[in-house]
Amino acid sequence: MNAITIQPSRMPIPPAVAKEFEIAPAEWRVLVDQIFPSAKSVEAVMMALAYCRKRNLDIFKKPVHIVPMWSSAKKQMVETVWPGIAEIRTTASRTGEYAGIDAVEFGPMIERSFSGQTGGNNTDTITKKVRFPEYASVVVYRIVAGQKCAYHAKVFWEETYASIGKSEVPNDMWAKRPRGQLDKCVEAAALRKAFPEELGNTYAAEEMEGRTLDGAVIEHAAAPQPPRPPVPPSAKTPAPVETIDAETGEILDEREIVTETGEATDAIVDEPIDDNTFFERLEEALAVVSDLATVEEIWTDFDPLARFEGKPAAEINQSIAMAIRKRAEKRIGGGNGKA
Repeated sequence: MNAITIQPSRMPIPPAVAKEFEIAPAEWRVLVDQIFPSAKSVEAVMMALAYCRKRNLDIFKKPVHIVPMWSSAKKQMVETVWPGIAEIRTTASRTGEYAGIDAVEFGPMIERSFSGQTGGNNTDTITKKVRFPEYASVVVYRIVAGQKCAYHAKVFWEETYASIGKSEVPNDMWAKRPRGQLDKCVEAAALRKAFPEELGNTYAAEEMEGRTLDGAVIEHAAAPQPPRPPVPPSAKTPAPVETIDAETGEILDEREIVTETGEATDAIVDEPIDDNTFFERLEEALAVVSDLATVEEIWTDFDPLARFEGKPAAEINQSIAMAIRKRAEKRIGGGNGKA
């Protein structure tokens, strides 16, 4: 019987990688030549393998993508790994609470010409005319406390499209499939709203194309981690002490001093806590209540919606807080799924 010879792939597999991920030469060739044909390094494929192993995903179904991004720190393009829309759908489906999605609605069509220098030495100028929908919106559904709840998202094409290099010119995919690409992005945004505990800031590869690392607040789409245990009650912020006016001897309000300009400022500045600690304290406080009235009181005291209003990722963080409340209501056996 004649032995079958497997032709080497364009990027030979290092023995250590083959052993670590239990990848046969033929499987590696499929990965680098068919699944990730644009990958330029073994390290990028290794990152994809590590992500899929951590998330228990079949890499041969291509749940993740290798996306080249400009790193302002390294002053060069780097390869990064981000989940595709299929992986985000899978994560939502695994909860057992995903209840479907409406048809995506698109805004009016806009035609615009884009020009820019796309060469490495800024000498190549290109002009491209693109016709695209102004926006896309969609509603996804989740079963919360036995009720079907709707989560709406709306994204704009000009705020989302991927460009060529550092120019403003849309890449070929976004120019040829403006609706298709925007469809994936708005679905990912809606699923993040509906499933904040599972998805958090997990952006889809389609959303990350053309973005810059380090230049904006971009969180890497790492595998979601389980929440840390709640902090004990003793770790809560202590109550403020009395503040006395040095000139009049008058006891001032514990929380507020009015300055000479008439502006109000905190008399006692609590040590700021990060968002994760805030969520832990909210969940710890709600974990011991036994009636909906107390849930409402604690929610009012923490006031999560006001805390995140107007800040980056406000809607995501507000959704996480609301999900914590809904879990408490579900445990008690009441609530209507609304925050």
